[in-house]
Amino acid sequence: MRPLLKFCGNHSFEDLQLTVNSRADFIGFIFTKKSRRTVSAKEVSCWLKQLGPISEKKLVGVFANDSLRFIETVHEMVPFDLVQLHGNESPKQLKEIKESLGVPVWKALHHDNKTLSQMNQYDGLADGFVIDTKVSGHFGGTGISFDWTNISDYTHEAERQNVPCFIAGGVTPGNISRLLSLHPIGIDIASGIERALHKDRECIQKIEEKVWVNGD
Repeated sequence: MRPLLKFCGNHSFEDLQLTVNSRADFIGFIFTKKSRRTVSAKEVSCWLKQLGPISEKKLVGVFANDSLRFIETVHEMVPFDLVQLHGNESPKQLKEIKESLGVPVWKALHHDNKTLSQMNQYDGLADGFVIDTKVSGHFGGTGISFDWTNISDYTHEAERQNVPCFIAGGVTPGNISRLLSLHPIGIDIASGIERALHKDRECIQKIEEKVWVNGD
């Protein structure tokens, strides 16, 4: 079985055109104001209206330490299917967001020696996990990978909770074959499908070739 694939950090209409026509399962938008890939709800709403109905892909709204009201306001304009929390949100906050919006919520966690115990704290609450590289001053999107020898531990814990677990951080066409050999449940890519901070068709195709050849 191939892993689930998420193309994140879409921040232009051209980006979205490429990823909508890709083979990704999930398309992510970063709404928190702490990223170089931040987009506004108004922008994304306009892009989606231009594109028309998007079939067979789920939209993910990414937030980090944002207020419930802000997340609700964005969701009123952009009908994303899932929320991804990439900050220091507690299990209680995750539950509140999930109950308010009525959509699944994933929790992003940074890889370190506490990650497994943190996953356990969200057991029964989080509908999925994203494991990313820990870089001081950044929530994600750094293009830096972490020590992948721990991926099997994260995968097993996610399977125990019966939820998906995505591996993020520095995944590129050059190293994705190694990642695929570790059999992740999901892969989350932003910078790895970009050139000069813009989504790139060739990079996307190279990623997809590796995923579909190795995964199917």
